[in-house]
Amino acid sequence: MLRFLLVLLVLTTLYADNAYAFWSSEPASLKELAAGVAAEMKEKAGTGKKLYLDKANVKDAVTGETANLSAFLVNELESALSAAGFSFSDFMEQADQVVGAHYQRDGELLRVFVKYCPAQDSSGCKSLAAALALQKLPKESFSESMDSRLKRLVQKASAGKSGLKVFINPVVERKNRYSSEFADYVTARARSLLVSSQRFEVLEEQPVTRSLSNTRGLAAKAKQVTNLETSAAQFSGADAVLDGYYFEGAGRVTVVMTLKNLHGGVLGSAEETIERTLIPYSTTNPVTGGLSVVADISGQAEQKLVKLNTTKGDRHQVYRAGEKLQFLIQTAKPLFVYLFAINEDKQVVRLYPGPFKIQQSLQPGVVHQVPADHDDWEILVEPPFGTDLVKLFASERMLPVPYLSDKVTAKSFSEGARSLVRRDVIQQELATHKTINGLDLVDYFKGAAAQQGTVLYEDSLFVQTRPR
Repeated sequence: MLRFLLVLLVLTTLYADNAYAFWSSEPASLKELAAGVAAEMKEKAGTGKKLYLDKANVKDAVTGETANLSAFLVNELESALSAAGFSFSDFMEQADQVVGAHYQRDGELLRVFVKYCPAQDSSGCKSLAAALALQKLPKESFSESMDSRLKRLVQKASAGKSGLKVFINPVVERKNRYSSEFADYVTARARSLLVSSQRFEVLEEQPVTRSLSNTRGLAAKAKQVTNLETSAAQFSGADAVLDGYYFEGAGRVTVVMTLKNLHGGVLGSAEETIERTLIPYSTTNPVTGGLSVVADISGQAEQKLVKLNTTKGDRHQVYRAGEKLQFLIQTAKPLFVYLFAINEDKQVVRLYPGPFKIQQSLQPGVVHQVPADHDDWEILVEPPFGTDLVKLFASERMLPVPYLSDKVTAKSFSEGARSLVRRDVIQQELATHKTINGLDLVDYFKGAAAQQGTVLYEDSLFVQTRPR
């Protein structure tokens, strides 16, 4: 795969040597150029193929910089290829063809080079070339881009700091804390910018918790944790965390990044607003957005008494086929903990405590593993792949664990939306039931905690599974 990426991202000279123009006359606009690319691919590659468009590397072949032109070209290619009957995949390994593009200014001309290759065979690549008069491009083509805004954002958030070991949390949507194509790009871009600055040691995406999980090292680190929110960073050996989130306004997306120490102290913070027209990525995620609603993430109260991680960190993690998935739970005081997984079909499965297990409170200063090393079960990633949301509830008092059945009518939701009935009424009723619909999970536990006169603590994270 690395070899393929190197082939795809060759310099313009290599594009130019092997590329050929296929227009009877040079295209008069980016739209016409993209239509020509789509027509060529439709003829040579065939229709109905799934494409991976390498958006992140549509840039100036000489300087390596992106401008508004990058987003314009991506948008036109997507539109033309969709109209020609192609579909798109977010992951290269799931695509039939991979499409990349570079451009460079040459006097009064813009030279564009497009390359497409079979996803599994880089030797079958084809390159196309065209030249447009610069005056035919939108006036703002070489104005500030999304990448230049993100570069400024990271520089501001990390200004005046150096020599830190930085752990980067995945960027998420602010309200429901889900990832998206845009969020993934911003996370990757922030990592790249920090690495290239040479002022920080940027830690690998996967913390060292996996290698520590069967040693005394993890227990020793757990006792040193003073802020559960930064525990994943501390386990990885970091001394600072870069956090980020975004939210949308009218035609704009605002990204906020904060550099913190392990005690939660702010070392630097900044925000940038990016016009939506500059962003060639989707900022929404219907799957994770829907799961967020079921798990009521937007309704989770801010708390620092319980934390849910995986061995790769927290928030939104990706696991590949064949990997073992293990959750790590920490508490700041003795708490009874309940863990559930919600899949894309809104089916809910209890992970902890297991059936017929005696409930015991989890103690602070310890990392509790689910499944534990001594358990007779494990979570192995295998098809079907997708996204799950893992929801944690915790309470100082033991709560009854309900049976889950899709044969029971959901009370919290009606026709995919939350019921208009007052939630406190629904919660009080659900607390009296021994069997509930999985969609009622959150309201059940809130009702059960209220019935017991205790505070309910919550945390959650997304786990995405993919083929290798």
